[in-house]
Amino acid sequence: MAAEHYPVMLDEAVAALALGGAERVVDATFGGGGHARGILRRLGSRGALLGVDRDPEAAARAAALAEEDRRFTFRPGAYDEVLEGLVVEGEKVDAVLFDLGLSSYQVDEAGRGFSYVREGPLDMRMDPERGASAADFLNGAEAQEIANVLVRYGDVPRVEARRVAREIVRRRPLGTTVELSETVRAAVGWKERGGNPSKRVFQAVRVYVNDELGGLERALGAAEKLLVPGGRLVAITFHSGEDRMVKRFISEREGRCVCPPELPVCSCGARPIFRRGVIRKPSARENEENPRSGSARLRSAVRTAEPLGAVAPPGETL
Repeated sequence: MAAEHYPVMLDEAVAALALGGAERVVDATFGGGGHARGILRRLGSRGALLGVDRDPEAAARAAALAEEDRRFTFRPGAYDEVLEGLVVEGEKVDAVLFDLGLSSYQVDEAGRGFSYVREGPLDMRMDPERGASAADFLNGAEAQEIANVLVRYGDVPRVEARRVAREIVRRRPLGTTVELSETVRAAVGWKERGGNPSKRVFQAVRVYVNDELGGLERALGAAEKLLVPGGRLVAITFHSGEDRMVKRFISEREGRCVCPPELPVCSCGARPIFRRGVIRKPSARENEENPRSGSARLRSAVRTAEPLGAVAPPGETL
């Protein structure tokens, strides 16, 4: 287990949530509980915080926090499923936080299979009881499919992805994280810049196995329905795919007018569902104290009072 958990960009996230004391807040990625504790310090006695996580080990940590603070409750499960469930129940909240990185508990526990420097089973599932493991995927997929996953979810250059995929197929079955790391090293060697080449490969496989981008897309859509007018959406991302998705989600809902400039009045019906908020990166001090925060980016937005039906989906008309 991790010796210490570092909630990334804690002060920046809490500031972006703009808590006044009595809000209902959802921490959609409870993890180690660092952000949750920071939020609770800012909430008043009438505030409420709901934590969500599909990792069974996070549930145990959440249970301990619920005993400490009655304002905190927890729902186990994938955050897209839980948030969609809240929408069906007719719930409304004032703020939603997504911290999309792995917690130190997950990275440092070799038995979870997330670490490319510690030996463990080649698993990588956030919920070990659901879905196919990394080993299932890598030992059963065609080389082209593996290469596509590495490119799409890990930003691995296409040529390198193909070499890694071919080496995986040649060496399989793979059963441990060390075997996958050695396979990557055999395929592409070690670079002077960029560090361990296994980092992006492990990221890509983990994101694919857990359907992280699909889950994020569904969860953002649910958050849009949950937030009250003036509600705050805050997301901390750690790789380009996540960041692009959050950026696009907010941009598509800013209601920017696309009418020709010669028209005297807007006729496209543009109306903002969200107003873009702050964008932040970790401070130099945080990067030094917690190197894992280096790739993080925080994006935020504020829900307007416009009804959800006011803006047509991209490419469609009302």
